[in-house]
This record gives sequence, C-alpha cells and structure tokens, in this order.
Amino acid sequence: STIWSHNFTKGSQYVDEPQDLVTTMTSLNKMLQGSTDMKPHYVTADCKNIWNPCRPENCSKYISQSREERIRDLLSPKLTLNDQDRQLISYLSYLIPENDVIFATATSSNHYDETQSMVHSLHTVVYPRVQNMSFVLLDLGLTPEQRQKTEKSCRCQVISLPFDKVPSYFKELGFCTWKPVLIMACMMKARKSVVYQDASIYWKDTIVDFLDRGDKLGLQIWGGVGMHNIPVTTLKGTFNYFGEEPCAYLNYTSLQAGINVFKQTPFVVRTILEPWAKCALEPNCICPGCTRNHLNCFKPKQEIHMCHRFDQSVLSIITTKLFSYERYRFHMPGSDLNDGRYVNINRGQRNPTYFNSPH
Repeated sequence: STIWSHNFTKGSQYVDEPQDLVTTMTSLNKMLQGSTDMKPHYVTADCKNIWNPCRPENCSKYISQSREERIRDLLSPKLTLNDQDRQLISYLSYLIPENDVIFATATSSNHYDETQSMVHSLHTVVYPRVQNMSFVLLDLGLTPEQRQKTEKSCRCQVISLPFDKVPSYFKELGFCTWKPVLIMACMMKARKSVVYQDASIYWKDTIVDFLDRGDKLGLQIWGGVGMHNIPVTTLKGTFNYFGEEPCAYLNYTSLQAGINVFKQTPFVVRTILEPWAKCALEPNCICPGCTRNHLNCFKPKQEIHMCHRFDQSVLSIITTKLFSYERYRFHMPGSDLNDGRYVNINRGQRNPTYFNSPH
C-alpha cells in the first residue's frame, strides 16, 4: 500500500505537529500556484435573489483570509477520523485492488439499468485508453441475481457497504453519505488518483487529458456557472459544525458531486477527503436534524437553508474554506454544460441487458 495508506491506518495525530502544518501550508501554496485556464464566476452585487451567488451587505464573520487558520480548522479533531472510522474504511478498502487510477461508483437495484448503460460506456471509452486502472462498484442494495450478473460482466470489483457498521441515515441512499467514505476507501488503494462518477456520467475520448489535468492541479471538482449558492441548499447545523457563518458562503456556487478527481497526495487526503468522510459519519455534521424532505430543493419560496444537499453541501464548504476565492482554479472546464469537454451527462440513459453476458 502507499505510504499515506500506511499512515492512515496508524492514525493521523501527527498532523497537529508544527512541522506538518508547515508541510501542509507549503502544499496549499504550491497547488494555488499551478496555472489554470478557469475563471472566477460572476457574483451579483446584492442578494435580492437569494438563489444566486451574491455579496452580502453585512456578515458577522467572513471566511478567514489566513491560509494557516483555514488549514488548522480542517485539521481539527472534530474533522479527523478516529480509530473506529479508520477500521470501517479499511474494511471497505480490503477487497479493492491497488492500482494507479481507481474509478468508483455505486448502485442499487432501482438504478441497475442506468449503471449497465454507464458501464457499457466505461468499457467502450475508458478501458481502451486508460492504463493501470481499476473500477470499483459499491453495492448499495442489488438483488442477488443483479449482483451475480454484475460481478460476471462489469470487469470491476464489487464491494458491499456494511450497513450494520455505519450510522442509520446511511440507509437513506439519496443522502449520498456513503460517497465520501467510498472515495476515502478507494484512496487507500490508489497510487495516483481516484475518480468518482455517478451513473449519469459518460466519458469522452478526452479522458486521458482529464486525468492529466487532475494530476497536474491535484483536484477536479464540478463547479457549474449556473449553480446556486451554498447556504440556500445547506442546513444551518452543517455550518455550525464547521464553525462558519452561512452568509460568508453566499457568494460561492455550490459544487455538484457527481464527478470528481482527487490526486493521491497527503494534502488532498488530509484537508479534503478526511474531513469529508468524517463529516459523513457525524450526524451533527452531514445530517443535522435532517429528513427526507430536505432533499427537495424545488420550493415556491427560495430562502437560505431551504433544503440540504448532504455530500455536495459538505464538499462545497470544505473546498471553499480551504481555497477561499481561489477555488475556481480546480473547477473542471465545461461543467456548466451537460455536454462538456470531458463528459456528457445523461440521466435517462438505460441498458437493461448489458450485464446479461460477460464482457
């Protein structure tokens, strides 16, 4: 396993040492010096339309402009995995084959046909072009027959989420609380990077360029121009857990979490993926008083905290807190389009028969 994987299983108390803070600061500065062709999003001057990113007139606490302070917050104990959390993630990663690049997704019985269609695309477009890769599929509730067909046909490693070892809200699959945990488990076996994708993601023949971009910049996140701001679709309790004022995040677009690339570096793992996974395992962080009704973001009256996006709410806060106004550097190009430079998004595509025969 990688050096970081070894450290991960031992625990990460060492991040509190001053030298490691210096190392982390150096890594952040280096990432922010990388050249990027992305531009900051336009932000409106007032918040009359609360849905759009806007500049609040008076906010009691803005995001700290001290990089050191922001990093210290993200390395704090409440965002650090404990031994029990680490055992869970190690358990999940046990069957994942080590490789340079690991692609990951998840499925359940009611998304089985969409998954077959996506895997067909993966076999056709990605497998011939990407060397030294593994594909991991997290089973969130396939029927025994579906599981058997998938294992025979997907050319992937199917793993199961141990629902008896995670908080009860993980059973609400739409909350996507399993996603940060899956990505962290894959990162334990990745030598270069982890690529997460939802079933709606269809790669183009530019996939190698995209992986190179993620390797060069360290991170690729989906930050579409037309997205709403973060507090509109994030519960107040989540901001409280991070010690942040919602108004400080009004001028930042929310990320989508359907596609991401994370480079295997201690910095990315410790300041982004570990806080994300820890938050997913803490009800007061990812699910503060949440119900299934919080998934509905299409309401007549638009207001702050009107719904909750769970995994993407938390990823939006973490990356915005870490990079502040320079987060745009890590947005993937064309992410405001369903048909972009690297992917096509098709949520209705189905193939009910692809797993009927081996591939």
